[in-house]
Amino acid sequence: MLSQKDFKKAPSSPGIYFFTNKGGKILYIGKARNLKLRLLSYADLKTLSSAKQKMVAQAAKVEWKECESEIEALIEEAAAIKQHKPPYNVVFRDDKQYLFVGLTKEKFSRIIITHQRNKNPEYIGPFTDAGALRQVLKSLQKIFPYCTCKEKHKRPCVRSQIGRCLGICCLKNGKHSMFAIKKYRQNIRAIKKILRGRRHDVLKNLEKEMRELSKKQNFEEARLVRDQIFALENIFKHAPVIRREFDPERAKALVLAKELLGLPDIPRRIEGYDISNLQGKNAVGSMVVFYEGAPKKEDYRLFKIRYKNPPAGGANDTAMLQEVLLRRLKHDEWPLPDLFLIDGGIGQLNAAKHVFGLYQLKLPVAALAKREEELWVGPKKKFELKRLAPAMLYLFQHIRNESHRFAINFHRKRRAKSLLLT
Repeated sequence: MLSQKDFKKAPSSPGIYFFTNKGGKILYIGKARNLKLRLLSYADLKTLSSAKQKMVAQAAKVEWKECESEIEALIEEAAAIKQHKPPYNVVFRDDKQYLFVGLTKEKFSRIIITHQRNKNPEYIGPFTDAGALRQVLKSLQKIFPYCTCKEKHKRPCVRSQIGRCLGICCLKNGKHSMFAIKKYRQNIRAIKKILRGRRHDVLKNLEKEMRELSKKQNFEEARLVRDQIFALENIFKHAPVIRREFDPERAKALVLAKELLGLPDIPRRIEGYDISNLQGKNAVGSMVVFYEGAPKKEDYRLFKIRYKNPPAGGANDTAMLQEVLLRRLKHDEWPLPDLFLIDGGIGQLNAAKHVFGLYQLKLPVAALAKREEELWVGPKKKFELKRLAPAMLYLFQHIRNESHRFAINFHRKRRAKSLLLT
């Protein structure tokens, strides 16, 4: 039977993984933003569904394939499931609501997402992650515009004005040149190839087209094709870059944080954590997310603490924090932050590092102590808050205050509910 040692060998990169039995038959295929974290979640059988427990019990080996990005992993997973048809992907299908991408049979085909797949060969999939699939299509539409209008109309749609639509496909009684029809169909073919894992074929065709246009001295058109190449390559990469329109004060705060903490890159995603309880009762934990220096509230998460052994007359906040972080790391569908910011001092910092050590992860973490007004970044390394640059101090205090607000509001709701039940 597979053990935690087998899973720890996996890299901390995006990719797809395969569970196989003794005979080498593939039982299940999955994708992950972080292969190691995802596979380690299978080590704790108690947290798995009965079907997944059965699958892991039958598995004799786990293998993986690294990908450049989560987008590539999504597409590789769909192709692998279609090719191998693993039995447990079928078992889990009802829970995951797998999706297919379909193309309508029209002069200007529209792209649709559906849970159903008929015998139409134009259906591509299955895709297991609805959010990631929609994001991929949204990104591809910027590069290869296609029609998403539900009905034909007399005037060009708003999307055509921002370059998301060719402006010919959804017009009533519109006159369509052969060039426009050809261009639209090229875009649809490119998207089909990319979703089927043939991105490099698309890039080769674009590079060939760019060279031919340059030879004919059609430099403006060649530049547009070059931009398509760069854009397509960019969505399959995960190098973080601060956008040009990014607020300068926030950008300054993140650059200062990178330099002060010695981070490998600018911390675009920062997660803040806090614990709230009253002598161990109705304890809760909060996770808030700041993206590029601003709250990203749709990614906020709350945790009901399950820890049941507080010391006499009080609560063990560090143990509760460890529980929250352990549960958070099981969710590899949530992107890992560039920095963990913990509410607390050296005890909370050490507790967080202990959790990361269990997963053999070296993740940037800092603890912000309220009473002492200190920022702890190592066992013997701390900074007085009053000595920090104002922009960075404001950002860190904002994250700490937001995580505290989010946790205490949830704690109060739980406490009020428990009082009503007594």
